[in-house]
Amino acid sequence: MSFRTPRTWPPQGGRVFLSAILLGLLGIGAATAQLPARPVIDAVKELAAIKAVSDLDDDPADAEAVQQVCTTCHSSSQFLGTPRSSGRWEQVFGQMAQLGARPTDTQVDQIVRYFQRNLMVVNVNTSPMEELGPTLQADPNATTAIVMRRGERRFTGIADLAAIPGVKRSVLERLKGRLQF
Repeated sequence: MSFRTPRTWPPQGGRVFLSAILLGLLGIGAATAQLPARPVIDAVKELAAIKAVSDLDDDPADAEAVQQVCTTCHSSSQFLGTPRSSGRWEQVFGQMAQLGARPTDTQVDQIVRYFQRNLMVVNVNTSPMEELGPTLQADPNATTAIVMRRGERRFTGIADLAAIPGVKRSVLERLKGRLQF
């Protein structure tokens, strides 16, 4: 998952803004040139909300990166209550990059880690290893064992998955709404 997409100008939505400026300068269509007011975003409240759902991510820098980048233009309520698959988050991150999100490489890593641990849906029987490991917070040996086992027999639930050495049942219980079998 990344924000790294080709930079385009103007960003999506930028044409409307540039058109509004041109119309305003020309004195044409004053009503058309009106843009909605940008919402006031309280950074402290947003960071608190982001940290409140980050019980599976113990690095506060990850939550801070999410707050700094993802709540620049909108509230965290737009993404915190909506877990998605890795592919869907890729699409969202791409859209945000097109709209002007420009995180540093470090922030990208922190944001991806936060989303993997807190907001990603995985199908234990079909998701690739690179999604399973971070979301399940399982080491490479456990993740390999999961992939090997599902090749022989599908997982049917948390109890079945918890039987794999290195997979923590406590993590699975907290993930249960985001695990598919």
